[in-house]
Amino acid sequence: MRWDAQVSGWLDDVLAAIRDTGLAELVETTVADVWERNVDRYDPAVAGDTATSLGITASENIRTLLLRVDHERWAARGVVVTSVQQALVLRIGVRRMLLMKVADRRLHPEEDDDEHDWRSGIRWDAASDVRRLAAEDNARRYEPCVEDQTGQTWWPGLVPGAADDPDGLRHLVLVWAGDPVGGTTAGWLGVPYAGPPGTPPWLAITPVWHHGPGDVPRPREPIVAVPWAGAGRA
Repeated sequence: MRWDAQVSGWLDDVLAAIRDTGLAELVETTVADVWERNVDRYDPAVAGDTATSLGITASENIRTLLLRVDHERWAARGVVVTSVQQALVLRIGVRRMLLMKVADRRLHPEEDDDEHDWRSGIRWDAASDVRRLAAEDNARRYEPCVEDQTGQTWWPGLVPGAADDPDGLRHLVLVWAGDPVGGTTAGWLGVPYAGPPGTPPWLAITPVWHHGPGDVPRPREPIVAVPWAGAGRA
């Protein structure tokens, strides 16, 4: 599929600005660390783990760890890490970035195409309120140029108040995937969009990282407090 040309170029600039703050590296390292640790303890045969439970646990671990960052340090870089309706929200200036886990099939596309089939499996009207509202707000702010319009028949001014300047967009989604066998993770930055029927759910997607666990530091071993055998004795 073809991305919106204006938004695609704008998104590359936005990602560069996010990298400059160090936020992209923070998210990448956190996702990779958490995923490697969870894959190490993944046990479908004995513990009854499933791909769903693995994804849910990892997502909650990522949210918890990112909410523990030094907020003053990141605020000095123009980044605010917060939670809205239990969803992790990373604010960079006027923009908000959400995180979303997708199926690991995106790690191994059948065709050598960075865009993959991003049409399938995403319906903002069936997503969480936070993601749905983000996609809807982007649609209220931006109307693609004629050559980038897809879906039902468009006409000028279809969305009152929307402009063809992508700089008015406010919401991003950091999409990530993890391989439950090899520990590989990947991340993409996307612009969610809830446009007219038939419109793709993304205006543009750009890759952020794609690597195996050997490409990032091994996660720190958790500190386990073992009670001293003599504790409590007179």
